[in-house]
Amino acid sequence: MRTMKMKIDLFHGGDQIEIAIVLAPNMSLKIERERINKLVEEFENIPYCIGKNGTEFWLREYIKYAEQTGSFLLEDDNWSWNRGVYEWSRLFAFYKSQDFVWENDQITPTDNWDPLEMRSFRFRIGVTNFNNANDLVLVTQMLREVASKHKDLQVYTFQHGRAIADQLNVLLPFTLRNDLIAMACMVVISLLCIPNPICTIWIMLAMLSIEIGVIGFLSFWNVKLDPISMITLILAIGFSIEFSAHVTYGFVSGPADLNPRERCIDTLEKLAWPMVHGSMSTILGVLVLAFIDSYMVRVFFKTIFLVLVIGVFHALVILPILLHDTVPYGEQLASKIYGNKQRNKNSSKREVIDQKK
Repeated sequence: MRTMKMKIDLFHGGDQIEIAIVLAPNMSLKIERERINKLVEEFENIPYCIGKNGTEFWLREYIKYAEQTGSFLLEDDNWSWNRGVYEWSRLFAFYKSQDFVWENDQITPTDNWDPLEMRSFRFRIGVTNFNNANDLVLVTQMLREVASKHKDLQVYTFQHGRAIADQLNVLLPFTLRNDLIAMACMVVISLLCIPNPICTIWIMLAMLSIEIGVIGFLSFWNVKLDPISMITLILAIGFSIEFSAHVTYGFVSGPADLNPRERCIDTLEKLAWPMVHGSMSTILGVLVLAFIDSYMVRVFFKTIFLVLVIGVFHALVILPILLHDTVPYGEQLASKIYGNKQRNKNSSKREVIDQKK
């Protein structure tokens, strides 16, 4: 896959698109031949297409040969037409010494010569001016749009780089959807473990900020969106919440008699150095992966490195400031939500104690 993409990026020139008509109409009728010619012209008129000069179509060659030589009839007779096309394709293959065989572009069963019928056929068009893989995606979409207009013929298009086009088409929406699902799960878990809505909001925003930073630096680091980078980006969400959750929980679970500034100092005194140690040890542990000549391994290393660096920066610099300014309001809101439950719990405990007495 990577080699195919490299070919498009470096040796961009053009490609040949094969187009198959699975349910061929009655080609002996002139009106059907005109319809097929219009279909071919629709493909030739899309951007990036070379035009008629880049098209290989047996019907045009057969009509040209028949008009010039008069060897084959062009009448609207089913048997004569199909027999003429079949014999011409065999004759053409003989004279060309098998270099190019028009017969291979047609499916005409010969088990029963009466009636001789063409069931399917194909033709080729040439495309050019591919500068990058995105051009391939655009061409693929245009080809499919033209093919979808002729559903009764079951038109199929094929090109060697189609796998890349289909991949690039679905990667971005799939990545966004999976990232959002992973973030939603992390938010729910953090809300259950840290019952403070303000803290949950900052954890969510920190995850989003870290993910955006990782995506930006990966792009700067020449890592494009592909299945491997998509997996590592989803993996990055799990790492991004690690330090943020530790700092947030340490802040809200600190001594109640401390003011917000003292809570920040107390939290950083307990967690800052272990976080630096943990991130540095992890980076040193995966550093060996940077020297392995494998695209997948290097993308994994780059993602882990960026998540740790950006995550520690958020946890030790940005989050303490935000928590200092906003958590007191969150605690007031949480006390309103959970205060009644706590008071009921305390009153039930007092009743149990009174009964024992």
